Amino acid sequence: MLAALTAPMCAWSTLARWMAIFAAVLLGVGTTLMLVSLPTVFHSPDSSHYLQIANGHTIDVMQPFASRQLGARVAAWLGRLFGGDVRLGFLVQAGLSLVFAMGATCWLAARTTAPRWLLVALMLVPSWSVLVQYLVLPDLWYAALLAGLLVLLAKERYLWAALMMWPLMLSRESTSLTLVCFLAAGWARWQRRERWMYAGTAVASAGIASVVVGRLAAGSPGNKEHLPQMVYLFAKVPWNFLRNVVGMQPWSDANTDLCRVPVWSIPVRIGSMHAVGTCGFSLVQQLIAVEGTLTNFGLLPLLAAVLWWRHRRWAGREQNPARSVLLRFALLYGGVCYVLAPVLGAGFVHLMQYAWPLFLVAVPLLLEEFRREDLDTRQKVAQIGFLAMHLLVPLVLLWPWFLSRQVFALAIWGAGYLLLREWLGLPITETVSATVK
Repeated sequence: MLAALTAPMCAWSTLARWMAIFAAVLLGVGTTLMLVSLPTVFHSPDSSHYLQIANGHTIDVMQPFASRQLGARVAAWLGRLFGGDVRLGFLVQAGLSLVFAMGATCWLAARTTAPRWLLVALMLVPSWSVLVQYLVLPDLWYAALLAGLLVLLAKERYLWAALMMWPLMLSRESTSLTLVCFLAAGWARWQRRERWMYAGTAVASAGIASVVVGRLAAGSPGNKEHLPQMVYLFAKVPWNFLRNVVGMQPWSDANTDLCRVPVWSIPVRIGSMHAVGTCGFSLVQQLIAVEGTLTNFGLLPLLAAVLWWRHRRWAGREQNPARSVLLRFALLYGGVCYVLAPVLGAGFVHLMQYAWPLFLVAVPLLLEEFRREDLDTRQKVAQIGFLAMHLLVPLVLLWPWFLSRQVFALAIWGAGYLLLREWLGLPITETVSATVK
């Protein structure tokens, strides 16, 4: 049993691999649905905007929600297909998106030399249930589209990957970041003639989609601060930085969500705002961020950090086939999304989910660099112990006391790190030099 769990996934026969993928997706979907209360998903924050779009009332939806058209319109079409119920359309869309995103994740992992137990680890992370809890928002739908892009990158269908910028941009304006990461990941790997074709196709696809979105959202009201859209998007950065990083709770007379009367304010005249100030200080957001970092993806962030650190110091990284456009994109896109999460929005723990390619796709690829045939029993046991610690992390969220949850999660991370050191053994630089000698 120990040997079977720690053997490389690519050693499976084709039939066995597909059976393993099917079983892993079934486990992931079943567990995720057990953790989510489906009747409450339509009351999640901001869900009303997308329900309005699906019901054909885009003109009543403010920006930036009105620019996220495709997911809601597909849900509306599915609703009409199944009897005219828009909410049923969102549920069907979420089910299909979840299965495809999980299936693509498992397929990408199963092509690598990563140990077989990793399939279970990838499927049993709390981030999947967070995506389903916010299924009315375009996040789960976008994850499925992004999974399709990753599959195309793995198969080196770069022209089709470039064309994927069209549905992605129709779904979220943050595709501008996806586009930049796609070009940055592939530019040095593509031939000179091909790189201009792929880049031109990707930029044109995103540009055309932006024009289409502008027409679909024509007539919709602007943001509640009545600022130009680009100014509004850039102004969100310092606002969210103050709240999510510094701990200062910002206030304006056009946005009184955090308090009605500020403790300090100054007069300004920007759009509909006539004063800005602060409601005081609070570290609640920072503590929530720590908990989200420790639990959303289990111990996969720890594994990703250790593997990336050793990957960058490995002398043979340039010759490794795992260093592909797919790996570069997963590392770049996931890393940037993770770092920018605190400045993108108020619910930045939820925004951390955008970094899923870093933990669910890059980790199996990075593990290819550390595959060793001479693992002893102790190292194999350490792998299973690491899996056990990883599966223990979500149970921390069941503990009722907030601060004690973080203490327990940190303790699990500490144990996971010790098991990780035992599993990986010597630093990769030492391993390579020993092999050369």
